[in-house]
Amino acid sequence: MKAQPENGDVIRVNRGLYSHYGVYVADSNHVIHYTGANGPDDFNGIVRETTLAEFLNGAEKFTVCNFPEHPQYFPVTRNARGLAKILQLIRIIKMTDYHLYSGEETVKRARSKLGEGGYNLALNNCEHFAVWCKTGVKDSSQVNNILDVIAQFLG
Repeated sequence: MKAQPENGDVIRVNRGLYSHYGVYVADSNHVIHYTGANGPDDFNGIVRETTLAEFLNGAEKFTVCNFPEHPQYFPVTRNARGLAKILQLIRIIKMTDYHLYSGEETVKRARSKLGEGGYNLALNNCEHFAVWCKTGVKDSSQVNNILDVIAQFLG
C-alpha cells in the first residue's frame, strides 16, 4: 500500500460505518469526489473538486487504493443459486470492461463528470465513481459486501 498519493490515485477515508472515495489530483492537492454542494454532510451529492482537507472532513489519514493490472475474476461457486448466482454473473460481466487507466487519464475521466448529479447510495455512490474513473467499471465493494450478506441470508 502506498502512503503518499500520486496523480489519479483513488483514495479512501474511513468515516466510521462507511468509507468515502475520491480521485486525487496531485498538482493542486485536491480530490474529485461525490459530495454535497454544501459540504460533506449534504447527502444530495454531485461530483466536485475540493481540497484534500475538505475530502478528509477532519480525518487524519487516508488510504491509497491499489488496482491490479488485469481484472480480478471472482470465483464461481458451482452450487450458487438465486441472488448469489445472479451477483456472480453480474461481477463477471462487469470485469469485461476493466481497463487500468493512467493517473492522467483517471483525472481526466473524473473531471469529465464535474457537476454531475445522480448520486445513489446503492447504484452510483462515491466508490462507484472513483473506481469507474480508474478502471472503467462502476463497482462498490461496500455495496457488494452488503449484497453478499443478503444473498447468503436468503440462501
